[in-house]
Amino acid sequence: MRLNSMFSFCVIMFFMISTIMIPFSPAFIHATGVKEKKEVTKENRVGKESRVRAKIGIQIKSRKKITRARSRERLRAGDLIRLYVHSEKGCYIYIIHTDGKSVNLLNITEQKIQSSTLILPFAQAFYEIDGKSPMEKFTIICAPEKLSELSGMERQTISYANWSIMEAELAQKSNLLISDEEHQPFAIAGNVRGGGGSSNADPFIRELQIFSGNGLLIKTYEFKIKTKIKTKK
Repeated sequence: MRLNSMFSFCVIMFFMISTIMIPFSPAFIHATGVKEKKEVTKENRVGKESRVRAKIGIQIKSRKKITRARSRERLRAGDLIRLYVHSEKGCYIYIIHTDGKSVNLLNITEQKIQSSTLILPFAQAFYEIDGKSPMEKFTIICAPEKLSELSGMERQTISYANWSIMEAELAQKSNLLISDEEHQPFAIAGNVRGGGGSSNADPFIRELQIFSGNGLLIKTYEFKIKTKIKTKK
């Protein structure tokens, strides 16, 4: 994968400082035939306070068509993608990319500005799928505190096998939830991190979906890449 035309993927590490993301989490509602007045216990309050919520999305530009990525998609060489993250509260945002072989830490930032939207690579650019790998995967992590498990990735690269184990262990700490109608939405307004300008200038930002996790938010997008078939002459 590359940035627009000729940039190599590792160049994107330059944009690491200017990117951020943060998650949101909805609550499960136990349905019964009788409406009950729920008792607000200490455990309920702690559970609600530990939720991490964020609006997250990936925009796909395939030829002239622009769509919102699902958790699993099929893309082709030449397709363009752009990542968006807007958190409800300040947090640490990590974005990890892997193609099944190498692992790259694209972003690690402490997001303190609540009204800021993180865009990667930045607002006027896309990542381009080069078709050299059959899979491209992005893992977006929002955490209220810095994760010691990922501190080593700032200094050195890790293998895909080690990252897979680490990702699974982190996922066990978080219960990913998708916002429903019962969950209170939050508005997006303010500046764009990674490009400047107002978040209102990009209509895709207003369509971002709310996700949440308990204590930790982890959202993954996995793209299967349709590679070009070489024909024999």
